[in-house]
This record gives sequence, structure tokens and C-alpha cells, in this order.
Amino acid sequence: MLRVKAIAPLRLDETEMVRRQARYSALAGPEMEIVLFNLEGKNAPLRFDSFEEIEASERLTWEEISRTSPERFDAVLPDCVLDPGLDKAADAPVPAYGILRLAAGHLHSLGRPYAAVTRNDVIGQVLEEKVAGYGFSSVLMGREVLDIDFCFVSEGAGWNEAMAPVARKLADRGVTALLNGCSAVDIENRTLEGVAVIDPTEMALAVLGLAHRLGAAI
Repeated sequence: MLRVKAIAPLRLDETEMVRRQARYSALAGPEMEIVLFNLEGKNAPLRFDSFEEIEASERLTWEEISRTSPERFDAVLPDCVLDPGLDKAADAPVPAYGILRLAAGHLHSLGRPYAAVTRNDVIGQVLEEKVAGYGFSSVLMGREVLDIDFCFVSEGAGWNEAMAPVARKLADRGVTALLNGCSAVDIENRTLEGVAVIDPTEMALAVLGLAHRLGAAI
């Protein structure tokens, strides 16, 4: 059993913490036990609408990563497609994994061209920079912005509805895969307008689970 500490990138209310924990429990499979921790610390952001909020999340998520107990957990995973705090992963007390690095890395290894979609442009810019920093840009065929409110993260139906016209535009361009640029959204439609919609958390945990079964995760 791989014991994983997941860290919320925002300070979440109790209802959202419960929803995300249940989502992790459903996606983890039998080889992983995932426990979600809320983001603590002064000025913990409530949403990502600015670069300053993302920078605060980077700092505070790393602080929580650094507090991870090796006796209790085998690995740590920021609960965010932007992989906050992962730039210091080499200094973490346990192996640290990133949802974006795992998912985008898998797509890169397959040579599968895809586009990404994010809630706003700020998140999109950071996601694109992170993919480039990992060396995975060659198969990222661009990014799209939904321009919707943060509340849609926990309202999967609204988020999925907003993705439909984006998928239609991508299909017209010949793009066949769309990476959803939010780790916490429940994907309701695996295919939109002929475009495969990828849940980054589901893909990341599948890759991590395989690595664990092969003895390569830790």
C-alpha cells in the first residue's frame, strides 16, 4: 500500500475538502491510500485569480510538504495541476510527485498531441510554463481558457458544459485530446465533440499506481 499525503493548493471549506477526499478515495485504487490536507498558513489563497495567489500557494504548499512525516506517508502529492511546491521536491522528506508532471509526462512519452484548458488565463500561463519547464512542450498544441468562476470547480456539470465549445474548436483544428487544467473537477464526458477529455488526476494516479506496482515509485 502506497500511503500518499495530498495537499490542497487553496484553503478549502469543509464541504469541498470532503468532496475532494471522496474523489481521491475513488480514484486511488487498491494500491494507494490518499489523505488530503487543507492548506494552512497566513494568507493562504482561496482561489487562483492572480499570479500572487499562485505564488502564495507555491510557498505554503512547500511548507506543508516539508512537514510530511516519513513514518506516516510514503509520498506526497500537491492536489493541483500546477504542481505547487514541486520545484523543491529534491528536498522533500518523502518522494514528491506532481499531477501535471505525471500526466503531461505520460502524454509526452506517448507522443500524443493535446491541448489544455484552464479556468482563467493566469492559470493557463503558469500551466504552460510548468509544462515547458518539465521539457514536455513538444506535444502541447496550445491552451484554451474557459473564463468561468471558481465555483464551477466543484460543479462538474457547469464545467463540462463550458468545455463543449472548446472541444468543438479543437476538433476543427484536428486536436484529439484535451487535458483538463484543474485537478479537482469531476469529468462527466470522456469524449466531447470527438475529443478525448483527460482528467489529469486520474491519469497521474494511474501512472503512480503502475510505478508502485513495479517497485519504481519510491
